[in-house]
Amino acid sequence: MRNPITSTKIKKLRVKFRRIAEKQKNKQITIIFLSILVGLIVGLAAIAIKQITYGIENYATKFFPGFLLILTPLVGLLLVNILNINVFKKVADYKGMRNVIDSIENHQSFIKLRLIYTKFITAGITIGFGGSSGMESAIITSGASIGSNMGKSFGLNYQLRTLLIGCGTAGGISAMYNAPIGGFLFALEVILPEFTPALLIPLLLSSATGKILFELIMGENLRFDEHIDSFSYHSLPYVILVGLAGALTAMYMKKTYSLCFKYLSRLNNPYVIALVGGSVLGLLIYFFPALYGEGYVSINDLLHNNEAGIWKNSILANPGFQPFHGTFILIVLFFLRPVTTGLSLGSGGEGGYFAPSLVAGGLTGYLVFKLIFSIYGSRLGLEPNTLIFLGMAATFACVMRAPVTAIFLIADTTQSYGLIVPLMITTTIAYTFKNYIDSYNPLQKGDHGTLQMEKFILNQINLRDIIEPIFGKIKADDKLRKLIAHFSGHENSVTPVYDDKEKVIGIIELKKVRALMKNFESYDSVNASELMDTNFDVINYTSLRKTLLDNPSIIKEHHILISKEDMIIGHVSSYKMLSIYNQYLNNPDRLFAK
Repeated sequence: MRNPITSTKIKKLRVKFRRIAEKQKNKQITIIFLSILVGLIVGLAAIAIKQITYGIENYATKFFPGFLLILTPLVGLLLVNILNINVFKKVADYKGMRNVIDSIENHQSFIKLRLIYTKFITAGITIGFGGSSGMESAIITSGASIGSNMGKSFGLNYQLRTLLIGCGTAGGISAMYNAPIGGFLFALEVILPEFTPALLIPLLLSSATGKILFELIMGENLRFDEHIDSFSYHSLPYVILVGLAGALTAMYMKKTYSLCFKYLSRLNNPYVIALVGGSVLGLLIYFFPALYGEGYVSINDLLHNNEAGIWKNSILANPGFQPFHGTFILIVLFFLRPVTTGLSLGSGGEGGYFAPSLVAGGLTGYLVFKLIFSIYGSRLGLEPNTLIFLGMAATFACVMRAPVTAIFLIADTTQSYGLIVPLMITTTIAYTFKNYIDSYNPLQKGDHGTLQMEKFILNQINLRDIIEPIFGKIKADDKLRKLIAHFSGHENSVTPVYDDKEKVIGIIELKKVRALMKNFESYDSVNASELMDTNFDVINYTSLRKTLLDNPSIIKEHHILISKEDMIIGHVSSYKMLSIYNQYLNNPDRLFAK
């Protein structure tokens, strides 16, 4: 139960801050302060997520030793489903990046407060008990919720709430992956609608603050403790090969996820799905322990030239299974990693696709190295670690649809800034190749998955500014003469046409009437029904914004009449809408515009 004294102090502090913020003529002072505060809180959240996940993992592996390891994913997925159905049911469907973007587009950048901590628990249980997914989904959701609720608490508008969501995301990725530039670029490329100069300082501050706080408390926690200092341009042909392989890996991963979700969903009951998915996942982990959890351990083994570590503690490590060692087991792991991710998330588990894409990409790069090595031997002087890192970037770029983020996330995470140029090349090739293949796939959706600028602007528009009022009524059998008189007496550019039952059956535009004004003979011979256009929609004023957000192109395709209390009160003016769009787009500091 909340302490009333503490609650009162928080409210007083909030009011005091609002007054200070309102006195600031320059909004950037306020948002800079808040971006630092968001970065600090998100840094603590990243620490909490890691500690919870690793704590659960240590407990689970000790509690279920040996053969009992097969039960860990089953127990974890059942626990997550029980929590989501009975305790967290109001936020159970909120699944990371896509829902964060949806909150910005369709919910005015309001994200529920409880999402700050609920995904810590469910993601921690999923991954700690062996689920093959990533922690980043939890930190993205948590960081976005922290930013949103910080903005809400201090009475900030939609634009600034959205910016703080971006700050929360940047700080979270920066802290979780020790990648300040990667976190900053991820927020710009995926979460926020576009780049503007006004975004730079808040996002950079939040990203840096999250990383610094995490490092001060946890120490330098690198995901991959190997790095590349230099790159030979004689290896460029293999960079291209890794890019193509990474794109194919991403497509295989997407198809595998889709099939896992499809077949598991047919079971209908979430507990049955968890039992089936968890059992299959546990069986796979029993034979291939490297599939347990996020999977970064296996990549670090490869980076240290320790292939044997991949099947450590596996039944396949038995001398009787020698034919299954070496490259064969790596190929099996490559094909099974997306399957285990699909089983984990399709069975109700929590997590994201960052970790699976990095691990699958790393395996892809290493297998490409093995192929080249088997043909040319060591005379090329090619380093396996180089191709591992390039494979990560190529696959991540295609899976997450974030090529720029991929370049700097890998450079940051691996401290391999000498690979920037090859990372740029392999990522560009992978992303271009995947988009080329997708363009010939009739089932491929065109939505890029990032925040749409149209929706971002629509959320800021005052609806009254785009509605042109309508006065008077025109009947279907009214003559052109009456239409001319009607438009002369009112400033309408559009008027609805009614039938005898007072139902709108069409609309007439002023420009159509003007075209006939010189034809005096038609004044008393042409009816309104002959001039009306039936391509229109009637939308209630209260649902107008949602309709436009759901289908922004509707205004280009239809005339929109606005009703209120069963009366037509106006229509959406495409001219006014275009004017507002242009005014917004011409402002270089849009997120701080009044």
